[in-house]
Amino acid sequence: MTDQVATEMAIVYPTSALKTKERFDYWQDVVCSTFVPTTNRQLADEPFDGRLDVTMKGGVSYSRIKSHPIQYERDPRDDGSDQYFIALSLCPNAYVSQCNRVSQQRPGDIVLFDSARPYTCTFPAGDDQIVLAVPRTLLELHIPGHAHFLNRTLESTSTLGSLATTLLTEAWKAQPVPDTLGEQLNGACLDVLSSAFEAAYGSATIEQTSHRDRQVEKVKQFLLRNLDQTDLTVQSISAAVHVSPRTLNRLFAAEGTTVIRWLWQQRLSASHAVLIKGQVKQVSQVALSFGFTNLSHFSRAFKQAYGLSPQQMLRQYRVHLAF
Repeated sequence: MTDQVATEMAIVYPTSALKTKERFDYWQDVVCSTFVPTTNRQLADEPFDGRLDVTMKGGVSYSRIKSHPIQYERDPRDDGSDQYFIALSLCPNAYVSQCNRVSQQRPGDIVLFDSARPYTCTFPAGDDQIVLAVPRTLLELHIPGHAHFLNRTLESTSTLGSLATTLLTEAWKAQPVPDTLGEQLNGACLDVLSSAFEAAYGSATIEQTSHRDRQVEKVKQFLLRNLDQTDLTVQSISAAVHVSPRTLNRLFAAEGTTVIRWLWQQRLSASHAVLIKGQVKQVSQVALSFGFTNLSHFSRAFKQAYGLSPQQMLRQYRVHLAF
């Protein structure tokens, strides 16, 4: 079995260096370990050849897969797969069957399908695709109507389809970048795809609204668990919850606030709760416990919100106990 070849762009798995009779077995091992286990079948009598280039960018696997005619069949099994596949076709004809629907793609077309569900991918004239393996939570955050778009062909000639095709192509070509930039790149790609699919197939409004609520709740729970972290910013929060800064700002704008303002309010509320219950002895202890680094700033903001400074509230509690 040939060794994988490390390059500046990606990890490359070629079959050309192998003996002809070994190539297809090697290819099956490589494809199944890179994506998900599938049953594979050659669709031509010619000696098999293929090449797979794989690179990671911000937690998403980007692949360029090329081979002679082949079919991949995903059985109904549960092996812990937790990804969606976004495939940009570069071959004459490609077919994906899933959810009782058949998607045909021509060069430049895109299809989204679920790696955890049974599917069949057929490439009668040979395979040539760019494939993104996107973590489930990340895709569902950026494409609220994903269930509505599963296994529907996003044609390159559709509204925003050409933009989505160009963006995915350039994202694949981009040189490796730091994780933070990679996450921003992924967020941009998924946001454009979401808009392109919605333009082509409409939106599932109820589902989208429900998903937005889940997105906001996920962010809020993360913030409440990390009130003591002093370095939270829009960028660090968006990276932690796998949404782009633009999406994060949009989610809280719909609630009439910003993510940082909401975080500030929760810190003040938590501080108020422990002070009014007398659970601390010093105001500085409260400030540090809930992410405030400037004691004077904390005191001014607290008094503006509750009418008393933290020191006054703590003294008031002690007087109450004395009586």
